[in-house]
Amino acid sequence: MARKALSERHGPQLVKVTEPEIGWSPADRIEPGEYPAYSRSAKIYRDPQFRRWVCAVQFDVLDASLTRVLARLTWFLNLGARDKPHAGRRSNYWRAWTVANSKPPARRDRVTPQVFVRRQARVTVADTEQDHRQRPVTESSRYSVVREVLKWHSGETE
Repeated sequence: MARKALSERHGPQLVKVTEPEIGWSPADRIEPGEYPAYSRSAKIYRDPQFRRWVCAVQFDVLDASLTRVLARLTWFLNLGARDKPHAGRRSNYWRAWTVANSKPPARRDRVTPQVFVRRQARVTVADTEQDHRQRPVTESSRYSVVREVLKWHSGETE
């Protein structure tokens, strides 16, 4: 009874509801062109939206003096939609791996993405032009990606 009298006297009790914070990942954008870069990591994952395997190589794109990071960009290489990742001889992954390794794999070699990691390179940077639904994106929605590695400057095998 005392509780009822208290709530009537002070009005309805408001419960403060906190909304969850909505996170997002900003994507770097720099002028398209050729840049020196350093590959930080490479990871293979299954893309649930496109139902395919992808190798994502993370690059620090550098200025001409090689001392300042201009952007952190990703190079995406498709590895197919099979049950396991697959690098066919005509795939971009196969071509990129062979160039990074300085030779094709031997018969028993694994074509792991580690051949791309911790290496200096010269890359081509471009803007995205389509969204995940293959529709054109607005100028303000574009972001930069690595389109191609032109040359690897470190880590060559003999």
